[in-house]
Amino acid sequence: MANSVLTKVFSSNGNRRTMAISFWLKRASAAGVQTTIMGTGSTGNINSFIRFEADGGLKIFDYNGQAGQWIVQTRGKLIDCSSWYHLHFILDSTQSTPADRVQIWINGERETYLSSPTYPNQNTDFNWNSAAQSWGIGCQRYGGSNSQFFDGQLAHINFVDGTASACTVFGSTDSTTGGWKPILNPSVTYGDEGFFLKFENASALGTDSSGNSNTFTVSGNLKQSISTPTNMFNTLNANESYKTAVTTAIKYAGTGWEDASTGADGPKGSVGTLAMTKGKWYYEMKYASPAMYSQFGISKANSKASNEMINTNYRDPFYGGNNGDGFGFQVGSTATLIARGDTTQKQWLTDASNSNSNITVASNGQICMCAFDLDAGKIWWGINGTWNTVPDSTTTTSSSQIASGANAHFTWTPDGEFYRSGHSEYNRFGNAAAQKLNFGEGRFGTDAVASGNADSAGEGVFEFAPPSGFLAICTKNIKNTG
Repeated sequence: MANSVLTKVFSSNGNRRTMAISFWLKRASAAGVQTTIMGTGSTGNINSFIRFEADGGLKIFDYNGQAGQWIVQTRGKLIDCSSWYHLHFILDSTQSTPADRVQIWINGERETYLSSPTYPNQNTDFNWNSAAQSWGIGCQRYGGSNSQFFDGQLAHINFVDGTASACTVFGSTDSTTGGWKPILNPSVTYGDEGFFLKFENASALGTDSSGNSNTFTVSGNLKQSISTPTNMFNTLNANESYKTAVTTAIKYAGTGWEDASTGADGPKGSVGTLAMTKGKWYYEMKYASPAMYSQFGISKANSKASNEMINTNYRDPFYGGNNGDGFGFQVGSTATLIARGDTTQKQWLTDASNSNSNITVASNGQICMCAFDLDAGKIWWGINGTWNTVPDSTTTTSSSQIASGANAHFTWTPDGEFYRSGHSEYNRFGNAAAQKLNFGEGRFGTDAVASGNADSAGEGVFEFAPPSGFLAICTKNIKNTG
């Protein structure tokens, strides 16, 4: 939701001494910059906010003029971009113990703070819940303007006016997995200025479901996501991409990859957040680049190729490794081929003047497909709804053939290792390089699919129908696959 915000000005004060803030969050990037999740601010230098520090620490504070009235920061760092966090804050200045006046709970566990936190005085009125302050969700409200935009996803935002609600009101431990899970319909007395943002109405994302009608105004290009804390879809891993220190390296958050540099340089790669050892899987890539080399496929986790990708200049998950490290289909304006982890390649014939030509290259804006079977060690690719022929031949491939395991474009011996989606861009001639990806969210970056096709389990929204038995890469399907 980078550069998208929800704002509201309340007409009256709530209880400014006792309140609770609870929400679920998934980061798209932990790129070493301050980003604000939410806060309140006025036209002057009086504000309050919750933000990530550059090192991944979580901070909440009230600010008055040139000095922090109080400030606390977690000792732990929240830099995992592959998981949802439940963040819960209790603000209660009536407590006699200073440390109990500001509490931060993450996934049901109370956090410890960095040394020398500054707590509010007893019975202090917080800036939070003041009618003089304008709420901003997804940004910092400072001096009447927005800045430090949050990059990621938010779900189930609860603000409780007048009650120091415990984190167990909004989350609980799953008896099977032991993980922390959301309570979707919490039993809460919200108070007059409280609100509950479920984001369940795609055309009215600021709607309050608390019963108070405290609806927020939406600004920017905010999108509803079907990826939730209970069923998370694959995204690109900002912490396992080439040049992770470049804040613009993954421009489309988790749903796409764009090279940070438009100058001529070497290959750079990224991989997905979710990994599988078995099952049949499908995803789509919208070719959004005149780049000479644009590849997508799968990458073995903790392989030589993927490890060197994040530690060496000009690396991606398909080159410089061992046989089986990864398999990528190269699309675009040059020779179309399959690259393997050990740099050996298989060729499709793309020369239109050649009577044996069996595939055309992708053009800008076309949607490419990838299906892979980890049980059998097979992978297929297609362009614009048509599956490629078998490389080095004119043998055609159809969805029904893929469903039966026939006419694979490449095969390998299954090894029980974890594989993720793999992606690479190479600006050899200085062209802007980009991939927009749809792992089942129903959009490529911010571009919505024109049609809606779910997988065989009813999950995901794709432009083209996945072959029968091939599934969207999401946690529900991974769990059900075993």
